[in-house]
Amino acid sequence: MTRIAVSGLLLLAAGLLTQCSPAATNASAENSAQHSAPVKIQLMTSLPIIWGEGASMQSILSGKTSPAPIYAHWQQNYDIAAVDSFEALEKSGTDIVLLAQPPAMAPADIAAVDAWVRTGGKAIILTDPMLLWPTHLPLGDQRRPLASGLLSPLLEHWGLELQAPDEAGSGGVELEFSGATISTAGIGTFKLSAQKSSDQSECVLSTANVMASCSVGKGRAIIFADADFLNDALWPDIEGGANKDGVGDAKGLIDILITDLRDGE
Repeated sequence: MTRIAVSGLLLLAAGLLTQCSPAATNASAENSAQHSAPVKIQLMTSLPIIWGEGASMQSILSGKTSPAPIYAHWQQNYDIAAVDSFEALEKSGTDIVLLAQPPAMAPADIAAVDAWVRTGGKAIILTDPMLLWPTHLPLGDQRRPLASGLLSPLLEHWGLELQAPDEAGSGGVELEFSGATISTAGIGTFKLSAQKSSDQSECVLSTANVMASCSVGKGRAIIFADADFLNDALWPDIEGGANKDGVGDAKGLIDILITDLRDGE
């Protein structure tokens, strides 16, 4: 398994990922508890994390489905709603938009997210150029997770280009932060675009170019070139650690990003 050390990140508040550990996750949760209302999140995703792989309306109504550990964690800690449109985003009172390998978005929805961020909204975007999420669903089934991120129009508007991993980087990957290790597969990278179409956006890349922080108008977006790390099948079992109990580094990382965006200027 390839290991990538992601150190000295410029994209987050000082020391953010040096605190990415179970202790920091607990501190983050305590900080969240000080707020009177949970963070309100609108999620758009093609990943089978809400009802499970191949869920049908019948199985949902009969209670035979269950959310993935990552989504169950979000339900417990945030006011999260899965959406298939951002038509009403502006008036929804949403704190953070979370795009986790979303399905092909309508141009109107891409424009809505862009406009919302520019007026002060905040977003976490997981866009994977080579998703390796296992699925038994046949090609053409709309329930299949999107194999490659389709957010190029939005990213290019903000000055980013998503790049697929080369052959050497298409297998298993461990992203090593200070105090945290994220297990994933086929992680992509970002490149700053020389021809961004907006002069009101500015992106800064992490080391290894796997994450970006973009100031867009009055808002901010944190963008990660991977989504496979949300798959609990990839989470390592840490003896005596939190992963076995469902609070793994993948969850902790998203928690920290949410807290950073919520508490940031």
